[in-house]
Amino acid sequence: MADNDFVRSSCYAAAANAAEAAGAKLSDRDLAAAYRQAAEEKARLKASGVTDNVADRIKGIAEATAERTRIAAALQKKHAALNILARDRLEQTIDAFQKAGLSPRDSILAVMEGSQQGIAGARDSVHARRLGYEARFVGGMMSEIQKNRPHLVNVLADKRLSDDVFREMGELREGGKPGVTGNDDAKYLASVFAKHVEASRTDLNRLGASIGKLDGWAGAQVHDDMKMMRAGKEAWVEQVSPLLDLSRTFPDAVTGDEVRGILGDIYDTIITGVPNKATAKEKGQRVNPANLAKSLGKTRVLHFKDAESAIAYRDAFGYGNSIYGIMAHQRRAANLAAQMDMFGPNPEVMFNSLVESQRRKLRDNPGLSPEEKVKAIQKLNADAGPLRSAFDVMSGAISRPGNVNAAKISNDIRAVQSMAKLGGAVLTAMPTDVVGAAQASMFRGNGFFNGMVKQIGGILKGRPKAEQAEISYLFGEGFDSLIGDVLSHGLANDGPVGKMSKLTESFFKWNGLNWWTDVGRSVVGRTVAAEMGMRADTAFADLPANYSHVLGLHGIGERQWEALRQATRREVNGNAYITPDAIRELPDAAVEPLVADRLASAKTPERRVEILDQARRDLELQALRFVADETNYAIVETDAAARRISTLGTRPGTFAGEAARFVMQFKGFPIAFSQRILGRALFGGKGATKYERIMNNAPHLGALIGGLTVAGYMAMTMKDLAKGYWPPRDPLDPKVITAALTQGGALGIYGDFLFGEANRFGSGALETFSGPFIGTLSDIVNVPLKARTALEKGERPKMAGDLLNLALQNTPFINLTYARPALDILFLNSLRNWASPGYTNRLQRQRLKDYGQRPLMPSTL
Repeated sequence: MADNDFVRSSCYAAAANAAEAAGAKLSDRDLAAAYRQAAEEKARLKASGVTDNVADRIKGIAEATAERTRIAAALQKKHAALNILARDRLEQTIDAFQKAGLSPRDSILAVMEGSQQGIAGARDSVHARRLGYEARFVGGMMSEIQKNRPHLVNVLADKRLSDDVFREMGELREGGKPGVTGNDDAKYLASVFAKHVEASRTDLNRLGASIGKLDGWAGAQVHDDMKMMRAGKEAWVEQVSPLLDLSRTFPDAVTGDEVRGILGDIYDTIITGVPNKATAKEKGQRVNPANLAKSLGKTRVLHFKDAESAIAYRDAFGYGNSIYGIMAHQRRAANLAAQMDMFGPNPEVMFNSLVESQRRKLRDNPGLSPEEKVKAIQKLNADAGPLRSAFDVMSGAISRPGNVNAAKISNDIRAVQSMAKLGGAVLTAMPTDVVGAAQASMFRGNGFFNGMVKQIGGILKGRPKAEQAEISYLFGEGFDSLIGDVLSHGLANDGPVGKMSKLTESFFKWNGLNWWTDVGRSVVGRTVAAEMGMRADTAFADLPANYSHVLGLHGIGERQWEALRQATRREVNGNAYITPDAIRELPDAAVEPLVADRLASAKTPERRVEILDQARRDLELQALRFVADETNYAIVETDAAARRISTLGTRPGTFAGEAARFVMQFKGFPIAFSQRILGRALFGGKGATKYERIMNNAPHLGALIGGLTVAGYMAMTMKDLAKGYWPPRDPLDPKVITAALTQGGALGIYGDFLFGEANRFGSGALETFSGPFIGTLSDIVNVPLKARTALEKGERPKMAGDLLNLALQNTPFINLTYARPALDILFLNSLRNWASPGYTNRLQRQRLKDYGQRPLMPSTL
């Protein structure tokens, strides 16, 4: 219907008055969009046979739509302002990176992933900001719980507690009844979760989101498509309908058939991941101010009658538990906040715009030859290649499966391989991580051996307790395995997916890697925070050159440091810490220099308060991401760049994606180690050019190589001892030195796989580097082929021994460091001797010949 028809209609005045009462006038064009939606609703009601109070319904819809349109128009103005600020900041950052020697492509990658080059701001990336926001959103919750009710930290996986928390959160609303469960711990947790969920919502809205207050919200439902498919669409619809608050979930549905039809569409959308309606992109449309009303639609939410109904649905068709759901929500909020903080309210549009801008600058650069221009422009591709892959990792698209079933099956296969081959991983991680912490300490100007002693001393004290745990959690460190335990308990009885998750979590708990990683990261996090406190008495100009250089890499300059110095330090066990909560309490005078230009243009006292609060928040996040990123240099974990490389930019559940993941299994850590530890040792030093940075950082590279060699030798010695062999190998043997460097370096976590028995006795480079599963398939194929070859030569086949070795190499849990020696003595060596007579004697003679080692224990009982 034409817009003029709307202006002459009876609905026009109602919609216009509603908008004016809300504080803003709307154009006839915006009001007409609302009218068209109301007219469509009128036609639908008529087709459904509804005749009661139609005029009032239509008037209400027109008023509500006009109000939403006004809000969206205001939000669009806010987005425009935020985009201008983000674009200006990004352009300055990319220009600075290029002046320091980075290419246009590497400059954009650095904004998303960070760079190992020793350039000011090179570590201030979306990935680092996500770590900072995670510490703020999740670490803050864990720290508050540890401070007030520490006994709850280790029982968050309890199902009864989780369900009671869900019920209590549902009561945190107007007219609600907190305490309804009679469980005071659940009531307390509900209040803490609600407080921090509200804080993340506020942060996201500040960055451009428009999320309503989540009163009574107890976490998003997570649907298990496998359970839903087993039930079938009709059964799912029939079982879900009685659990829903139909008036809230389907305000636009007037008949039971309409409700069932909408639920059927929701079922199809969840199962397939494809919306039930064509998207604007599919129809070749653009979402712009002209069709703003159409862009206001929200994803339909299933509103349950009460907490009991929601829990019943989760038990029947979902997975996980309420507490993990809150943690996952906060982590997702952190990821969204990091993207919007760096790229503005619409990250993908800004990303594409930046790439195109850099392509145009290259085209117009008179200093480049035509061939150089073509080569550089081809590298700047926003639709494919490294830039697209980096953006997909940043946005999370890299994790969205193309086929859910294929992704789950493949992931389970890889999980079995991990549980079969990483039983002794902690023995490699122990010395390597200690050297990593020492190297990071040296890079910050605190000395290699000083860092090593502090790390070992902290680890010997075990998991942090009391105030030390509180401080670790404030910085987002030391609780990853606790959250993993919450998830695994929530999934444990939910079918194959839950069972595999429980097994995997149990494996890494039992092999010691979870404990080691949590404790190691908490020690490093506290060490970095204590270094800030120790140096807070020193002006920026007088700081050690290495320390001020590292601060600069994270975007902390003189003004930020002078503000941080004024935070109240927290004394614990002789260490003075600068903590996030202390930064939040900084006086106005401390942060005014950070935002002096913005304060000068502030027109109201309220705006001034808002600017100062944002300055404190930004400073807190800078400190959080500084600690988090420095911790990742000590205890290496797969980061954004390593994920991009190891997944090759592919999605799970696709042929290319699963092939890449099988081939790259166990290679994520070596890639992260190489680009973080080795990359920083080579390029992370001070200097205006890459050559200067390499030369200035030469001492760090030498210390790293020496430290890793010692770490590798220690790892080999511990593994030999765990297998029952002594004395240690000759440390002066060139072969031992080479193996030690490998064990302690980038290949350390799966060094046993690469240089273990399978490789030494026949498997080639193809099987080694194509991933463990493909190597296992090759071994399976080779068993009958070897038997056939033996028969052709007139020899007796040794299939029993080959099959036994294949089973031992691919059975989860039996390769745990402390389990395998016992199993060998009890019966596995006897089986080997049966399958291949004299096996253990041959093995012992070979060890004596190669390494001069003898067994400490008998081979069999």
